[in-house]
Amino acid sequence: MATASVQSVAAAMNVMYNKNSSTSERTGADEWLRAFQKGTDAWAVADAILKMDASVGVEVLVFAAQTLRQKTRYDLSQLNLTQQTSQRDSLLSLASKYKTGPRAVTRQLCLALAALAAHLSASVWPDPVASLLDVFYTPADWPILVSLLSAMPFEFEDSTTDSSFFDADPNAHGNSSLRRETVIFRNSNRVLLALMTILEKCGNSDLLRQTLDCIRVWIESGDISLEKIAATGLMQFCFSCVASPNQDESVFETSIDVICEIIRRSGSRLASARGDQTIIMPLVETIYAGIVGLSPILNAAANSNANEDLDQEERMRGLCRLYVNAGESYLSLILQHLEAWHSIVEGILACTSVADLEIVAITFQFWLILTEEVTSPGSERLKLVFVDIYRRLNDVMIHHLHYPLDNSWTAEERDEFREFRHNMGDVLKACVLVLGQEEALARPYAILQSFVVADSASLNGTAAGTLNPDTPWQKIEAPLFALRTMGRNIRNDEGTVLPVIMSMLPQLPAHPKVRYAAILVIGRYASWTRLHPEFIPYQMTFISKGFEDVESVGAASQALKFLCDECGDMLVDYLSQLHPFYMSIGKVLDRHEQVDVITALAHVIKHVPVQSPDGSNPDMLKVLEMFCLPIAQRLHEIGSSVAPAGGFTKDLQVEVSELIDQFSVFIYNAQPDMSTLPATLPHPCLTLFTNMWPVFESLLRLHDPKITNSVCRCIVKCVEAHRGTFKPIAQVVLPTLASNFETTKVTSLLWACSKCVKQFGSDDALDGELMKRLCESVSGPAFEVIRESKGKVDHVSDMVEDFFMLLSALANACPSHFLKSSLLGMWLQCAIACMRVQQLDAWLAVYSDFLKSTLTLASNNSAQQNKQNPQSPQQNPLNREPLLTLLLTNGLAQELMNGIVRGIGSTFPYREDLTQEEGSGASTVGSCVLSLSDVVAHAGGSADGATAAAGRGGILLVGNALQGIEDEKFLDAEKAVFAEKLGVALDKRDVYRIDSLMHEYGVKYRRRNHNRKG
Repeated sequence: MATASVQSVAAAMNVMYNKNSSTSERTGADEWLRAFQKGTDAWAVADAILKMDASVGVEVLVFAAQTLRQKTRYDLSQLNLTQQTSQRDSLLSLASKYKTGPRAVTRQLCLALAALAAHLSASVWPDPVASLLDVFYTPADWPILVSLLSAMPFEFEDSTTDSSFFDADPNAHGNSSLRRETVIFRNSNRVLLALMTILEKCGNSDLLRQTLDCIRVWIESGDISLEKIAATGLMQFCFSCVASPNQDESVFETSIDVICEIIRRSGSRLASARGDQTIIMPLVETIYAGIVGLSPILNAAANSNANEDLDQEERMRGLCRLYVNAGESYLSLILQHLEAWHSIVEGILACTSVADLEIVAITFQFWLILTEEVTSPGSERLKLVFVDIYRRLNDVMIHHLHYPLDNSWTAEERDEFREFRHNMGDVLKACVLVLGQEEALARPYAILQSFVVADSASLNGTAAGTLNPDTPWQKIEAPLFALRTMGRNIRNDEGTVLPVIMSMLPQLPAHPKVRYAAILVIGRYASWTRLHPEFIPYQMTFISKGFEDVESVGAASQALKFLCDECGDMLVDYLSQLHPFYMSIGKVLDRHEQVDVITALAHVIKHVPVQSPDGSNPDMLKVLEMFCLPIAQRLHEIGSSVAPAGGFTKDLQVEVSELIDQFSVFIYNAQPDMSTLPATLPHPCLTLFTNMWPVFESLLRLHDPKITNSVCRCIVKCVEAHRGTFKPIAQVVLPTLASNFETTKVTSLLWACSKCVKQFGSDDALDGELMKRLCESVSGPAFEVIRESKGKVDHVSDMVEDFFMLLSALANACPSHFLKSSLLGMWLQCAIACMRVQQLDAWLAVYSDFLKSTLTLASNNSAQQNKQNPQSPQQNPLNREPLLTLLLTNGLAQELMNGIVRGIGSTFPYREDLTQEEGSGASTVGSCVLSLSDVVAHAGGSADGATAAAGRGGILLVGNALQGIEDEKFLDAEKAVFAEKLGVALDKRDVYRIDSLMHEYGVKYRRRNHNRKG
């Protein structure tokens, strides 16, 4: 770009902020400004803009300040030592100029100065913090000083600049741990005392908040130690701010933040094995005294009407945070000295009791942690001590479960409350562990019993009374929900309270909300019912009635699923009743409810004998066919139809999808135990699927993509459920899928194929040949689609993803057949053509699946793995020579490395945390680079890929790839340094280090050359 000037920058910014500018004009201006920020002219131009008067416009000033911050952070290598000194002095002057605002400009300049302090060498700026304290210590300069000090720890956390990453001397820009030690930590006491002086003398609430937050930042980064805090009056000051009734809200919140941070760090020190806990105890005692002093304020806030006093609500929230942090961090002290620390627990219980459920939620983690300690082995004494607390907690939680009596909530508020109740359920389950199951169950039972108006029951008898019909449903539903959520921690042998509760359920009012809750209680205690089968008849009746009420259908279908899962063997005799029931209600259920009901039926059917002992009763296959017959008939009818000119309607596509899903659910869940039966006995699910296959073939012949997707989804689900049992279908299914793909190019067909190859493939001659022919037959159509994209492979990312998943399945399951394929070279060329794909799943399929698997086969890694794993299914040495020849003689190894290096710097779907993200390519790039290096080492005559030859091979490949990058900002010396760093990691065969280096190279290169975060 041409040399930039103040005027050209201002003109571009005017285009950006002018509402009359067109989209194309704004895009052009944005691109120009980004390019300007990366050039060397930006230093002088941004500096000149900031030295002008405010008439240039706030937006231009902010942009100039942002530019200086970015340049300081990323491009410091563009300045020599003299220029760096000049830049330091200029930024100090600018910070003084803009100390009163605009705030956005001040903030960016402070960050720029902090970055400069972190990245300059000691020879240029020996002691930045000390000089800042000297320059800006007058009261008028306190705001800018606090802002500067607040920015320091952040910048020193990561002192590696984009420039220094490519520099041979890692200390060239002051980027060493010693820099932080000398600049930050050694000045921490001086900083703390300066900030305390500002706290004591300033009367401005905004500066007070900023100063407290600055202290918090330094504590959080670990640069101000707890010992130094204990030597000041900081804690007393913060507690006085919290206790003051007229304190500014922002100061109150920040004071809470500071106290909580100190509590957390002191709690960690107490919990550690270090021997200096006694040094921390005076600080802890100060905190304890401050918290105890807040008890009256907490109780007053807890008893206030938060809905009418928003300020009091915010105070309550802050106090709750403080008490909970103290409870969690000092739990060991609470357990050892309960009498002294009891007020902390009582305070947290008071917070749990308030009406604001957002505040209540803050306490949940404390109760769960406390429960874990109280119920641990050998803690019986503690459990007795906390019983009263948990009794009250149990009652509080049940009280919070109630919906409002006036039905005043909006639909959104009800949805939020439903989600919140499940979190409350965890606390109720904790109460069960401490109180014991009988006492925990007795409380919701007592609430329900209080509504009985006649023939009241006792815990030793059967509930025969009726509930007052005038009782609001909310008061009945809440204890029912409590019973349901407690279920996970109730043993199946509980025989005192649950039998009475179960007997009471039929007496509940016929309100839809109550019935819904009661049905879900039955579902939750299905495993208990298995040991109490006398309740099954009435429960089945109760659930079936739920299907008659539109509001209870979802609960009924879910409860039926759970009951049949647990008690399926006891319900086989019910199948004759369940079949007409299913036939009558199937069409009125939604998709999810249908799946639940069919799952329930399948759980029962799997207990039907696979082979009827005397032939008098139907065997499992006949029962499955009886339930699946309507599905098969309707799908056959559709498959026999002729596709209309405009294609099938959406309604019919949805109907097919639902019917196929129903069939899949039967197959997936009706899995009989075949272990004790003769091996020659056909598996009923395999037989059923085989009989159904002609119907699926007819559906595939319709060539409707959505119907095809549904069939493929069924195949995948059946294969995953029955694994090797379904291997006989491969000979029939795979050729059909391949031929259909050649016609339709629907990618879900490749997905189904890859699942079959992964599950059934092996290097057995017959299996491997079948799988290889399959992959070769679908390659032509896949190549065609990818070729027609004309390099825009993201437009066909589904094809890229499913095709390379299939090829990687072949490489892993049938490696010798994969290596013998005549299309191996074309597969590699296709992978190179698709290396630019940015859609993450497709990228993973190319790199993490295909390239990683293929290059592992090509390198010595695979041979070593075979030696280390004698149980590997690959018994014979693999003939890697055809693959090595392709990679080496045709230059594909270099092309692959070129694609990796180019992609990391531009097209990879890289996030800055990609290497840490599970399932997002971690170690993928590193593994590919190492394997390619091993390939080159093999060409050099090295028999052992673990030698330094791999490192030299990697340097050669990466060096060539880097030389191909024509970029004036990426110097040859920087390329050589990076290649050398990578070579060291390759020598050590450190895949994680290789991947981290490649990842960091990508992040730094992109920020320097493409869009980057400010």
